[in-house]
Amino acid sequence: MSAAPGYAGRVQAYRVVSRAYFHLPVVVVFLVQQGFGAAATALLLALYGLTAALGDHVVAPLRRRLSLAGCLVVGEAVKIAGLLVLLAPVSAASATVSQLLSGLGFCLTAGTDAALASSLTSGERHRRGETRVQAGMFLISFAAGALGAVAYSAQARVPFALSVLGCAIAAAVVWPPGGARALRSESVTAARAPGGPKEPAVRRALPWEVRMWSAYYSVSRAVLLTAYTLLLPLVLFFGVRLSVAAFGAVLGLYTLCGLLSVRLAAVWQRRYAAVAAVSLFWLSSAAMALGLLLAAFGGAVGTVCATAFLGLAGGTVRPTTMGFLGPAMTGLPAPERQRVTRGLERRQGILQAALLSGSGLWLGLGHSPEGALAGCAALVLAGQAVAVRLILRRPAPVPAPAATPAPSRQAA
Repeated sequence: MSAAPGYAGRVQAYRVVSRAYFHLPVVVVFLVQQGFGAAATALLLALYGLTAALGDHVVAPLRRRLSLAGCLVVGEAVKIAGLLVLLAPVSAASATVSQLLSGLGFCLTAGTDAALASSLTSGERHRRGETRVQAGMFLISFAAGALGAVAYSAQARVPFALSVLGCAIAAAVVWPPGGARALRSESVTAARAPGGPKEPAVRRALPWEVRMWSAYYSVSRAVLLTAYTLLLPLVLFFGVRLSVAAFGAVLGLYTLCGLLSVRLAAVWQRRYAAVAAVSLFWLSSAAMALGLLLAAFGGAVGTVCATAFLGLAGGTVRPTTMGFLGPAMTGLPAPERQRVTRGLERRQGILQAALLSGSGLWLGLGHSPEGALAGCAALVLAGQAVAVRLILRRPAPVPAPAATPAPSRQAA
């Protein structure tokens, strides 16, 4: 697609605007107050996660017919359809349809925005743009979540209407210069879709270290998102009984701390490259374990502090993982490396759906969300113990050999 001047900036603006999830902090509260129990709400969230993780095969025929910009526009339209369903009286069927549509819309847009941006800019300009976009994503997520929580206290469906408006604006911003014809794919290329080239039919077994760090990332992210999307809202709103505005502000703390940790991790990696991976692992692991334990046993103040710690952990999980996973993939062919990186988010979605379903079963049996958080803490600590063992088994860096002095002329 030949882009008009300024379209690259519009794509970057889309990446920020499309993260205006006004409804995300209150969706659990909304579903529970609409008559769904905590267990049914957890299963609905699990359905979304499973659809987002495995829906690529469903949207693949549509994606082949659309350009990258077309995928984004249509994806936002599908998200709008999912949100509009919740503006009507909610039933089990309509809530299920809403989650399915929202998950499929996510499948069309996830990774596509980054692929389109990278096709329009490159080099230092692309790197600077990525830094600004990442900061913008965090900030708009915080602002939209806080505003959505305040709006919910006025009328329960206003945050969903605001998210519909946000999706519509995002689609308008990324609308391609060529109009409707530019929404269709000109040709099917390997680089067009976030999935990349077709994988070889025969796969070799990945090294154990690669599989372990991939699992570490997927488990860590799945636990953090399960806590953020389900368990913390249940504790804060129905356990601690915060007001809706305070509830939104506390959940926004997760986002702000995530932004802070992402920026600090980048600085740390530049200044202390030799020890960055190991030190970030210890910091991220401590923040995650402490956050989960505080949320499970810390009471009202502890839960607020837990939200901040979990946000700090959330921002460092990816740089921590890539600090170990990158070197572990040395020597793997490009298709295998792509398979590993693509599989990270897919496995995370599947694990998150499993954790949400398990949490729903736990809650359905009459147990507390704090107990589910304690179970998540046990899972994380077990995974961290395996990771620590792997780190301790890593060979120490071999110092460079000292230069042999050249023979003197007299000795010659």
